[in-house]
Amino acid sequence: MTGVTTIEQQNQMLQYLQQMQSQGATLEEQIASGQKSQTYAGIAPQAAQVISLQATQSLQQGYMNTIDTVNTRLQTMSLAMQNIATIASSFQTTLANSAFTPSGASVQQTAQQLLVELGSYMNTQDGSRYVFSGNQTSTPTFNPAGLPNPGDLTTNVAANYYGGDSGIAQATVDHNVNLQYGVTGDNPAFEQIVRVLNFFANNAAPLSQSNPTDVANVQQAQQMLGGAAQSVRQLVATAGEQQANLAQLKTAHKNAITLANTSLNGIEQVDSATAITQLNTLQTQLQASYQTINVLQSLSLANYLK
Repeated sequence: MTGVTTIEQQNQMLQYLQQMQSQGATLEEQIASGQKSQTYAGIAPQAAQVISLQATQSLQQGYMNTIDTVNTRLQTMSLAMQNIATIASSFQTTLANSAFTPSGASVQQTAQQLLVELGSYMNTQDGSRYVFSGNQTSTPTFNPAGLPNPGDLTTNVAANYYGGDSGIAQATVDHNVNLQYGVTGDNPAFEQIVRVLNFFANNAAPLSQSNPTDVANVQQAQQMLGGAAQSVRQLVATAGEQQANLAQLKTAHKNAITLANTSLNGIEQVDSATAITQLNTLQTQLQASYQTINVLQSLSLANYLK
């Protein structure tokens, strides 16, 4: 029985050695890669959680990418609208100071120049997209060719110049959060500025303070420009509020990604110091086991009976 027992001991010891060698190889791979396993099978009990956390990271990053795109468009719109408001205020000042001066003909020239500037800002693009054209992003927002000549201060001219549609841009920036943003070029504030500038751009006759119609038109135009400039500035403020809200959402998404990453690291990554200590201990155990095997292999029934 003694010889049989010795063989069993050797077999058990060999199996134990194989297990330790496998553990050692796993630890070496973990130390080299920093990961507990290169496959989901190696972390089978938590594989579903890993997949869920990775999906969370991907979803949150998608929201962040969308927010960055929307922010860029809002910033582009805001800069253009600030200049549009400035144009309205500038021509309002021109009418107040120069409408009835002997050089009143310059009012027409100023209106013509500002109408061209206004059109360039309304045709602002974000890459290849016209940002004020609604869903018709490949179509220029402003086309002055259809504007009436001479025109008047009472008839809406949006249909004469606007090339876009009434669509408002939308973006999903969080779970069940669909943001509507932006302004279309037929906005009443834009239209009133275009209407006033077009009217004076086509009015070649010098304005006369003794002409009640001219006086009424100048006063009406000033009121329209003042109100339109204020409305455009409010649109800029609204865009700013949306950007601030988006910044908060982006921070929340970043935090969610960080939290998911921390959880993933806890599942996937190894503590290198701990793994090295475990490997050193295992190597010591292996060395002792090799020595035991040598002793067992030197035993035989003949040696035992001596």
